[in-house]
Amino acid sequence: MFKVKRWFGIVSLIFVMISLTGWISSVQCQDKYPTRSIDLIVPFAPGAATDLTARVTAPFLAKKWGVRINVINKSGGNTIPANVELYGAAPDGYTMMLDSQSSVSMLRAALKSLPINQLDRTFVALVSAAPYVIIVHSGSSFKNLKDLANEAKRDPQNFTWGSLGGAGMQDFGARQFFKAIGVDVTKTKPIMAAGGGPVVTLTAGGHLKMGASTSVGVLPAYKAGTVRPLGLSGKIRYPDFPEVPTFDELGYPAITCYFWTGISGPPKLPSYIVKKWNDGLQEVFKDPEFLSLLQKGGGVPFYKNDTEAREYVTKEIAEVNELWGFK
Repeated sequence: MFKVKRWFGIVSLIFVMISLTGWISSVQCQDKYPTRSIDLIVPFAPGAATDLTARVTAPFLAKKWGVRINVINKSGGNTIPANVELYGAAPDGYTMMLDSQSSVSMLRAALKSLPINQLDRTFVALVSAAPYVIIVHSGSSFKNLKDLANEAKRDPQNFTWGSLGGAGMQDFGARQFFKAIGVDVTKTKPIMAAGGGPVVTLTAGGHLKMGASTSVGVLPAYKAGTVRPLGLSGKIRYPDFPEVPTFDELGYPAITCYFWTGISGPPKLPSYIVKKWNDGLQEVFKDPEFLSLLQKGGGVPFYKNDTEAREYVTKEIAEVNELWGFK
């Protein structure tokens, strides 16, 4: 009996030592991350809003962590190639992605059959957002959003507006607008464009009754006097458009569209890596230089941690499904 008890005690001690060794190893791993360069995938071409956010954020985190963060553009395919690469990456924090609604929330608006589940990624944080701005040609007879809404209700079949073919914030915001004023979007006349820039150009040329883009996308044409902003998303007026009312002020609180950017990791990314990114971002957001560069790139601070980011995107996906009539 004594030998059995002694043997049991030895086995128990060995088990405790193994467990303790594993725990120490895990803690050390957490303390050391990152130890090498990180690839930050951007599912859009250089110069896009997501790319600018990545190139502003990466150097600050790289300096803080003492490792290189490589911004890698992988555009095309409605962001599916970039998503597939992220989902296939090891969950070790060395392959991450700069997300936006186009690469997550609105994927089904572009492709009904997806090779990935949008919510299987590990949401790390939201970083920035740019207001959605509705514009008309500067010589348009529509002086305010109410005029525009009345025209859409009067003659929806000939109401032209700029579309990115479904998977763009222009389409998301437009559908919110049409729902808010009680107009069936399928009865309207979307004009397809290759991006937000072409939508602004078409509007400035008088080819659309309604255009829309991000604040940074609209600003050059607005300064040139070729477009007139009628309203923008957000709770406060945007500094570059101080005289342009928000949709809330105009009585359209349901138009909440933002062009946001955030950071995601592969499925099953460990929580200590998620925390490392959030701790780093919270410190970066205290840096006036970072905030200035972010705003110059057209974004405003829109920090949400991993839990808040997942909740925000989940809600947005549900709204996209409703606006597009997906089951």
